[in-house]
Amino acid sequence: MDTTTHLGDEIKRTGFVCRRCGRCCAGGPEDGNEVMVSPDEIRAIMAATGLGWDAVAEPYPEFIDDPSGAKYSLAWCLKRTERGCIFFGEDRRCTIYAHRPSLCRTYPFMLMDGRLCISECPGLGDGKTNGEEAATIAEDLVQRSAMEEKEFEKTSEVFNDVHLARGDRCVIDSEGVTFLNG
Repeated sequence: MDTTTHLGDEIKRTGFVCRRCGRCCAGGPEDGNEVMVSPDEIRAIMAATGLGWDAVAEPYPEFIDDPSGAKYSLAWCLKRTERGCIFFGEDRRCTIYAHRPSLCRTYPFMLMDGRLCISECPGLGDGKTNGEEAATIAEDLVQRSAMEEKEFEKTSEVFNDVHLARGDRCVIDSEGVTFLNG
């Protein structure tokens, strides 16, 4: 049995059915409900919405103190308001659903060291996940895992070549270094 089929079977057994409650989209910056996104995902959302980078994404909020006196983050996340993700509509629906990031497509599931991990979600356990939905989530998980591994490798390469100075504040990602103001 291949990995995707095995994952699909595991997902099907969880009884997950999205209730469209919006809990995964709600919560502001203080709630720790960040949706990490890759530069490619940010660009896809920009193309779909006509918004600029700064309107779509913000630095992942956990900055690391560098021995040089600089501070850096290693990721981007979707921009949020006090209400939640900026794409969480008033009708509690995603306004970029067709272009949503891989983390959103696969929630509440993720792969860690090849194993299925499941986050808390009101949609778990009560329903009956159909085989087609489970297979789609499994395929998306495998693609997400490969994308995350590629991002990690490229970010590591960039990080190894970065020379930061006291006072620098930046995001280091797979494409380079973005220096931030303030």
